[in-house]
Amino acid sequence: MKLKSIIACGALLLTVGAATTSCEDMFTAENKLVTTDLTPQDTVYQVMGIIQRMQKLADRTVLLGELRGDLVDVDPAHSSVHLQELAANNVSDDNIYNQPADYYAVINNCNIYLAHVDSLLKAHGSYYYKNEIIAVKTFRAWCYLELAKIYGEVPYVTEPILTATAAEDIVASGQKYDLVTIADKCILDLKAYGEEPENLALRPGYAANSSYAKYFIPVRVMLAELYLWKGSFTNDRADYINAIRMYHDFLTFPNEERATGRNTAEWTTSTFKRVNDVNYTPLFNYAQSYSQARQDWLVNAVAVLPLETNEFYGTVCDLNAIFNATEKQNYYPAVAPSARMDSISRGQRYCYYQYTNPEIQDTLYNKTELNSYDSDRMIGDLRLYSLFNTESVNNKYDASLNNERTYNAKYTGGNSLGNDGYMNAIPFYRYSTLYLHMAEALNCAGFPEAAFAVLKYGLTDEVMFDRDKISYIEFKELGKIKSSFTINYLWAYEDSTLNNSFLNWNPAQFVNIEKNVPKTNSENTLTIYSGASTYQVGIHSFGSGDSEYNKYYTLPVDESRLVEITWPEAPEYDEDTDDADSTLYKAALEQYKEEYLKCELQEALNEINVCDDSKEMRMKYVAERILDEEALENSFEGTRFYDLMRYVRQNGDNSRTIAMPAYIEKKYGPATKTISGKSWYLNLPKR
Repeated sequence: MKLKSIIACGALLLTVGAATTSCEDMFTAENKLVTTDLTPQDTVYQVMGIIQRMQKLADRTVLLGELRGDLVDVDPAHSSVHLQELAANNVSDDNIYNQPADYYAVINNCNIYLAHVDSLLKAHGSYYYKNEIIAVKTFRAWCYLELAKIYGEVPYVTEPILTATAAEDIVASGQKYDLVTIADKCILDLKAYGEEPENLALRPGYAANSSYAKYFIPVRVMLAELYLWKGSFTNDRADYINAIRMYHDFLTFPNEERATGRNTAEWTTSTFKRVNDVNYTPLFNYAQSYSQARQDWLVNAVAVLPLETNEFYGTVCDLNAIFNATEKQNYYPAVAPSARMDSISRGQRYCYYQYTNPEIQDTLYNKTELNSYDSDRMIGDLRLYSLFNTESVNNKYDASLNNERTYNAKYTGGNSLGNDGYMNAIPFYRYSTLYLHMAEALNCAGFPEAAFAVLKYGLTDEVMFDRDKISYIEFKELGKIKSSFTINYLWAYEDSTLNNSFLNWNPAQFVNIEKNVPKTNSENTLTIYSGASTYQVGIHSFGSGDSEYNKYYTLPVDESRLVEITWPEAPEYDEDTDDADSTLYKAALEQYKEEYLKCELQEALNEINVCDDSKEMRMKYVAERILDEEALENSFEGTRFYDLMRYVRQNGDNSRTIAMPAYIEKKYGPATKTISGKSWYLNLPKR
């Protein structure tokens, strides 16, 4: 049976008669699925039914996280009242996106499944339903994390609600938990699976098609996100260390390694005349065919929520019509990039490393003046420019239609431009998002150099051993973050205590691009400048060029205690005047050795002093770069509001009232609409 049919059948199985509580709270009682006699086919239908229920969460997951931020503007003339409330961060209980009941419907379905599945059933020595149980627990954890991010404090329920009385009891108790407590409970539920010597094999793979495994969130990814969010509220280094370990172990698991790839938007020549984004825009459903767009999502996303593309089959996604010029809105998009989004994008310096031969090489930077290019969005980072396609149309017969039609590549859904079709999937997480979140955790745990390497170079074995990029101090500390599985490469560190740790990035699967090769050399073009899956690049290079050569993108250094070193010259032995027993030569040699040793010690002390003195300023600098990078890479995907929330919490502000990061106001100016002074959280409606 095709998975699409399984999802539909699962919806029927889980859409049972619902007894709504008398107090019209957010809980709905599911009252029929109580059997413990479940066949394997039943469990498949139930899991797919949970996915079907989650489809209702797609739009709000994106919109609640994006429209309340500062990167988009909502057009009041061509948007609903519900969208305008989100943009003003003044959301009523009746807003269609303020529906916690839909999250709890998924949670309740998860609870029903987990209560009645035979978790102890074994076949050939393995637990039969283990992978499905992990998948369902992960869905539940994701829903709870979303609820905690949206509402601040929510009820936490793990038992099925099968009667109106049970639902009323939960509401009457008034017991709610904050994000830290929610994260702790979910971590406890999932932690054991994250320690297993498996990775993608822990996800169900239905219908003999591994692509369907992408419908399930990997347990290590979910744990990493929970630890990151918890750490952002507690500022406990142990939480960040656990997040780092989970991100690393997911991305580097043997034979399942996942590098960033080199899917960039870039200038093709040193004259900055033509942009090539053929490898970047397909990551966001920009393909013209449904099948190709679907494939792009599945290849480049860690996990996706599959969506219906026809209202006849169930819940569809309206993000296409909200972010694009479609007929529904007379070809006016309801949501467009804000002045701040443009400012962040233009604020980057694009770096082009030109290499013709060893004698002819140069580092060039794009012009920063307005009107220097065909579009102002060509200034700085190229990702924002690459995401939008604008068509001019002459509507001579209908003045109500927009003549300038703009399409957002992240939400064209694989349809032709202007087609009012529906998205076929949205990602829970993309790989670049995981790398950025790992950089966050690294920086907050006190590893600003490794965090910055994620942005500038891409983490590889080569980068780890480069003391100009990762100091020995950080290197040794990173070696203490141990993996939950054994890594057996062809090589090992001489210091065995460093093996099976964060330092391990398989050199066969994580490769920095060698750029000291002429870009015009046809022999090297395909192998050096394609988007090969083993290429590991700095995330900033996705839109800002050769970041590893960018002099404007470097870590700050505090040299206040740096002592200049004058290395001694070794004494020369003169065979004509000195003999082997020459006391003069021996004395000079001993003095040289003594002075050289002092210089070595001073060099080591300089490194320690510079790292110590620079650490705080580096962590602040890197935190700001990560926040910018998350805006550039994840714009319009529903992450900005929550990125700001984590950033503010990481800087020690635990208030419930929003205050924009000062550096953003200082660097990019006031937002086109303010979100300051409002609450981070929505009120939890009682329905």
